[in-house]
Amino acid sequence: MLEGCLNTDRRSIVVVDDHSLFRSGVVQAFRDVDDFDVVGEGATAEDAINLVERLTPDIALTDVSMPGGGLGAAQKICKRWPRVKVIMLTVSEDQETVLKALDAGSVGYVLKGVSAPDLVSIVRSIADGERYVPPGMAVQLLAAMRKPQPVDPIQARLALLSRAEERVLRLLGHGLSNREIAEATGVQVKTVKFHVSNILAKGEFKNRTEAAIAAQRYVPASDE
Repeated sequence: MLEGCLNTDRRSIVVVDDHSLFRSGVVQAFRDVDDFDVVGEGATAEDAINLVERLTPDIALTDVSMPGGGLGAAQKICKRWPRVKVIMLTVSEDQETVLKALDAGSVGYVLKGVSAPDLVSIVRSIADGERYVPPGMAVQLLAAMRKPQPVDPIQARLALLSRAEERVLRLLGHGLSNREIAEATGVQVKTVKFHVSNILAKGEFKNRTEAAIAAQRYVPASDE
């Protein structure tokens, strides 16, 4: 992991990619222009986080698939150092990967086939406040972002539960018996049995065990 001195008159940038030959080309592209300072370079997600923590550059140019996970590194950087603009470099044109990169907080997604002058131009525009995805992917991405996400069928069925039934389901998820649930909620055991029956019917669960598993996955720990 290499580091240099930060020149406050220019935009600082770190470059992190595990392919050393490609990384060297990227670094040289920014050293050939007069408005960027490459202040650090590395090869892993850990390098990316450490460089940003130590140098707080204006821009972190990172690989999606580097060791340690580029997307995870981007998410951590964007959360802990929101002023740092994270730009992902990748060979992947997979729509899901692009969306994950944007969800992680990155402001740019650049394909590695781009020329050095175009890369510098793209990064320059992002530094000026723009966002970037490959033009050929922009329409598809916009459509994907507007497309309603599929509804989980179990969540949809659990939405039919009353507040009392949801509370009973939550306690089922903690492994409580009908009597214990009755004591916890201050109702009679027969009322708990009635609620459990409704939960199994509405949730289309075969038994209490299925209902308890769903409770652990879908029902908030508290209704407060």
